[in-house]
Amino acid sequence: MKLSSILTKALSLLALSLALPGLALADASGTLIIAENETPENLDPANATNSTVNQLLVGVYDTLVQFKAGETAVSPQLATDWMASDDGLKYTFTLRDDVTFHDGTQMTAHDVVFTLKRLQAASAAVLNDMGPFNSAEALDDYTVAMTLDAPFGPFISALSRIYVVSKTQVEPHMAEDNARGWLAVNAAGSGPYEVSTYKPTEVVTLSASKAYWGGWDGDHVAEVVFRYISEPSTQLALLKSGEVHIAPDITVQDKLALMDTEGFKVDIGAAATPLYFQFNTASDGLVGDSEFRRMLSQSFDRKLHLDYVLQGFGSMPDGPLPPNWMGHSKGTELPFDLDAAKAMVDQNGWAGTKLKVRYLPAIEEEQAAVEQLQSNLSQLGIKLEAEGMTWPAQASTVQKLDTTSDINMIYNFPSFPDPHAILNTSFNTQNTGYNGGYNWAQYSNPEVDALLNKAASSADQSNRADLYSSAQKIIGADYPVITVSLPGSVVAMSASVKGYSYSVAHHQTFNYMDISVD
Repeated sequence: MKLSSILTKALSLLALSLALPGLALADASGTLIIAENETPENLDPANATNSTVNQLLVGVYDTLVQFKAGETAVSPQLATDWMASDDGLKYTFTLRDDVTFHDGTQMTAHDVVFTLKRLQAASAAVLNDMGPFNSAEALDDYTVAMTLDAPFGPFISALSRIYVVSKTQVEPHMAEDNARGWLAVNAAGSGPYEVSTYKPTEVVTLSASKAYWGGWDGDHVAEVVFRYISEPSTQLALLKSGEVHIAPDITVQDKLALMDTEGFKVDIGAAATPLYFQFNTASDGLVGDSEFRRMLSQSFDRKLHLDYVLQGFGSMPDGPLPPNWMGHSKGTELPFDLDAAKAMVDQNGWAGTKLKVRYLPAIEEEQAAVEQLQSNLSQLGIKLEAEGMTWPAQASTVQKLDTTSDINMIYNFPSFPDPHAILNTSFNTQNTGYNGGYNWAQYSNPEVDALLNKAASSADQSNRADLYSSAQKIIGADYPVITVSLPGSVVAMSASVKGYSYSVAHHQTFNYMDISVD
């Protein structure tokens, strides 16, 4: 699409939004326009571990507890308080009695129970973070009891992605797909914003809910517009022209330039979102051989990537877990050594091998990392074919072993700041791609599974740290991934944007419910 066409559409959209009646609220006015390079998978809260879904839902729905932007401890939201039994198998939540959904019905314990039962019936990916969750029961209209099959340390944190839906709205659409189809394009929440337009390849518009139960004290926008624009230069042009307020996907060089440009600002969030090359460990081909993966693991220069691709906006990875996190184990991945990799290729006769990597070309860092790996492997006599895809298309390929490529690029966006959210998500058998998870290496090691499961069930943080450390050492010896980077969250925006704050528990989202525009 030509730049002039995009500018015209953006101007028309802005004019239309300002002309819409009924958007003016006491303390919510104006429009916030956010550029995004990846289209959303859908609107289904069952897929809230996916950032393209989560960034839309974080202000449309409510959860029992939530991590506020800029904070690493949970706060009450729909629940006012909670308590756990002595054996860690039962949690009891007291709910607010003043919450209404967008359809006007009152939120009760029955909605919470319905939400969880629906997620279980739909085999929702978001339940992967809930560990041994078993069931939920409404003790009365405003008290919910949840039962676990085993103690689970991160349980309360995991609830921050369980978006509560209106039973009244959703139940008539359950049918045979557990409302998957209906919730893919409709919302049934109680949050401050409602979905008013859903055109996922073009625009999603959220409007401030007039009857929001939390009220509208303070400064907020009446409308949030997500514009899906894959080209970084177009995002930059729209930001500079004032037709977009937040542009997270412009190039690193342009972000550097805007740091010293009047009228703009660049926020650098301390993210903990490792980017991986994940090798298909279940492959019948060479990537199924740990020795071949050992060779591959030495073929990527992380320092070069940090210095020249990220321009220093990040930190040097040392294994799959961020170094400052509990339980990190040093030196579990081999350093860059192209000579050692070449020796292994020559010794084993691997020259002439052809591999395929799938990635998201709309993400500048992934594109650069693929090109860097291609260049290095070509020096070893190995041809790496790169296939750029959208997120939904790439995710669909890993749901079966026979369609999983040799290598996949994927970020781990932890749902909450705990080692479980990274290591369990990326390396537990229950979260392999063919099981609907984000372990796209299809990595399965019973010893690792046992350590991760034991760590999750412990309330002893020291013991958990030891277990995670041991798991990383075993994972490292199997070479299922290259940890490419630990990039910072660098977001460029207009100086008129007030209230933006990076959320470590909701990476690649925007706390639009807290933002105003001058």
